[in-house]
Amino acid sequence: MESTLDPAAESLLRSRLCAPEGAIDLFPRPRIEATLLAHPQARVLLFSAPAGFGKTCALGVLAQQRAQAGYAVAWLSLDAGDDEPSRFFLHLIEVLARQVPGLGSQARDYLQNAMGVPVAALMEIVLADLAQVHRPLLLVLDDLHLIQHAELLAALKRLIRYAPEGFVLALASRSQPALGLATLRAKGLLVEFGERDLRLSQAETRDYLARHGLQLEAAAFAALYRHTEGWMVGVHLASLWLRHQPQAWQQLAGLGPGQASVGDYLLHRVFEQLPEAQQGLLETLGVAQQLCGDLANALTGRQDGQQQLETLEAMQLFLLPLDRERRWYRFHNLFAEFLRGRLRGRAPERCRQLHFRASLWFANHRMQILAIEHASLAEDPRMLAALVDGCGLELINRGQLHLIHRWRQRVPDEIAAEFPMLVLADVWTRAAELGLAEANRMLDAQLRRWDPAGGPAALNDRLLATLTIKALIALQKDDLPGCAALAHRVELQLGQHAAFLEVAMLIVGALANVMLGLAEVARRQLALAQQRHQFLQGHYLAMQMAHVEVLLCLEQGQVKRAERLFAQLRARTMPCFAPDSRALALPTISQALIDYRQGRLEGVEERLRWALATVDVINPLDLYAQGMLCLAQTQRALAKPKEAFATLRQMQDLAMGSQAWRFYAQAASEEVAQLLQEPAGDRLKRAEQRYQSIDWSGLAEHYRHMGCNPVLWGQGLTRIRLLQARAHYSEALHEISQLRRLLRDDWHGTQRLRLDLLTALSHQHLGYQGRAQCLLDQCLLGAEHEGLRSLFIEEGAPAQALLLQHEAAERQPALQGFIRSILALWVGQVGHQSPPPLAEGLTEREDEIVQLAAEGLSNVAIGERLALALGTVKWHLHNIYEKLGVRNRTQAVRRAQELGLVGS
Repeated sequence: MESTLDPAAESLLRSRLCAPEGAIDLFPRPRIEATLLAHPQARVLLFSAPAGFGKTCALGVLAQQRAQAGYAVAWLSLDAGDDEPSRFFLHLIEVLARQVPGLGSQARDYLQNAMGVPVAALMEIVLADLAQVHRPLLLVLDDLHLIQHAELLAALKRLIRYAPEGFVLALASRSQPALGLATLRAKGLLVEFGERDLRLSQAETRDYLARHGLQLEAAAFAALYRHTEGWMVGVHLASLWLRHQPQAWQQLAGLGPGQASVGDYLLHRVFEQLPEAQQGLLETLGVAQQLCGDLANALTGRQDGQQQLETLEAMQLFLLPLDRERRWYRFHNLFAEFLRGRLRGRAPERCRQLHFRASLWFANHRMQILAIEHASLAEDPRMLAALVDGCGLELINRGQLHLIHRWRQRVPDEIAAEFPMLVLADVWTRAAELGLAEANRMLDAQLRRWDPAGGPAALNDRLLATLTIKALIALQKDDLPGCAALAHRVELQLGQHAAFLEVAMLIVGALANVMLGLAEVARRQLALAQQRHQFLQGHYLAMQMAHVEVLLCLEQGQVKRAERLFAQLRARTMPCFAPDSRALALPTISQALIDYRQGRLEGVEERLRWALATVDVINPLDLYAQGMLCLAQTQRALAKPKEAFATLRQMQDLAMGSQAWRFYAQAASEEVAQLLQEPAGDRLKRAEQRYQSIDWSGLAEHYRHMGCNPVLWGQGLTRIRLLQARAHYSEALHEISQLRRLLRDDWHGTQRLRLDLLTALSHQHLGYQGRAQCLLDQCLLGAEHEGLRSLFIEEGAPAQALLLQHEAAERQPALQGFIRSILALWVGQVGHQSPPPLAEGLTEREDEIVQLAAEGLSNVAIGERLALALGTVKWHLHNIYEKLGVRNRTQAVRRAQELGLVGS
């Protein structure tokens, strides 16, 4: 938010990206230097102590020394606003790039185009760039205690662990940071400096006082050191006091023990000895986190702000210059807290007025975050709301709705209702709990405020931001037609708005149209999104575009093509994200769908569990429901029926919560299928009861607009399975013919194969072996072309028996191998059982013939190889068939392989 052309904002940012020009001179610390020299292998240097112990000064000395030793030194002074990932990384990349030109450029581009900040992925990019740096590098992070964001701390841990040789991280913090310090200590990679190490020794205290023109008598020095105990700020405060009142040391004797009481006493003494006008000036200036001359003028109403700041610096009153030009300053944290506490206690109304002035100044100079923070401290919710509303569009464009939400909590509801961006934040953060109608009502109210005509007027970015959120919620609430219509509205005015919002809307629209079965519309929108994406950098939206293409292929039944596209996606963009990044939730579901359908079950359950528990910004209900169904089917294939039923219940709860009844019907249909495959004797009765408990007609009414009504498909498929379970195969064939009418030739490839399989099963039981074999061959050819194995597994034991019978007669090696790969997926299937031993073993000649037959030799070739007549070969084969209990040569080879008589 501070990346602006305003000179004041640029100057302030620069001041935080370099070591402060300390008013308290950088003071050498021989003990600290000796410790550092004794641990040259240390990768983390931690200065951890309360305020006033000279942590920043020690870091400043360290930075000077390392720079003289040839290190590149990057310095970042953190503030409370940096506890937000995008801002932290923008500043981190900036300081690193100052020392290593080009470092982090890809990560910076990524930040400009990411819905949500993928912290882990950004750190991976930074680490990759650091690996190319061959010069030793020191990174200093001052005031690390201000960073509490769990993902940022995890990213810093990763930086420490994987940074290249020669990288050193120096930290100053008031508390012990959560960076896995115990492990670093055990490995000898951490050097720590705590209160005890940072306290000035008596010799250092004498030296420090001498630098400031003080030579104390022994008694005075003893009293000062006894009460300050080497606390650097305490020593400095005492030096300020004693310079004006040399005999004041005697008053130290009456102080109680403890750093807090000494510090408070000395702060008051130093402050109270100043002229009253100067006290008022300090209290006024103390409200600002950072100060420049013009801001000082705005706070005081004077015109000599820069001169006043330089005077206070010369007085060594804890005013620290932040840049060499001495344009920006800040008070030492301890003194700033004292000044603000004093002003709040004595003049609370004046304190609020000064924060209000500071907020106005920062707002006018385009430093919105500081303006917002001061508005909050001014306790002016209307001004706070107006400022957040003003920068809300930029935050949405950068995927940072969470910041709006954080500030929204400080604004009363009645005021927030007047500011559209705060309302958008409310709707988005409450999207999961809101019904679709209520969410749309709130969003439509905002649209009417911005577009009173309500017609097809040209969109502006504010309207487009609202429509984008509306489309995302529609996708989350299964309003696919509404989502597609919103995307079409943007498509008509393409190129007139922020590219990020247009691409995001087109991707969401394409995803909705994929689920609606409108392939050409989806492809057109993806092509337009690609055109607009060339004006953006980053990977998030590029990955989502590629992901929608994968889903499009899956919906059309083109599993192999989906697999190839996903391999490209995995190679090109997914490495830019950490393995646990939220951005990978949707691709992980799609990968699981591909693997399950092709029969690669290993790891599918674990990956789906993670993905379904991880919500991304783009959160399509359709894909999450497909993931749940796939999880239940995988659990069934792995012989985990209890887990599968539990997953189906969760899917039904999800569907009911969003009133997405097609998914409820889908889960119920799968539940009946699983009941029919249970070993219990009453399975058919229970399955029929579950079928009859569903109001199929009522649910189907919600989807009359869809060409293939998903509820009617689920109902028809369930009826077919129930009819076959009752042995009503003729009725099942009639139901199949009715169900085929719902399917489109250009879309429902997998569904047509399933109906072919079910038709083959009915013909088989009716005794029409030729028809059954023909249909099964047709089904197998289509399934083998796509590597599709799951639909056979889903039909259970009847499909297994049909495949076992067909395998022996299959003459095409490719199809035979495909059948065997399917049979191998059944848990406890017949092919996995140990075959019974032979009643009579093969003779040596018979064994030779079987070996040659397994190699594929014909009867004539076997006779030539063994010098036997053709009739003799046939006679031996007849005996072999009888001993092995088979009817033909193919079955004999398979049986011999099962018995270990020949190799597989």
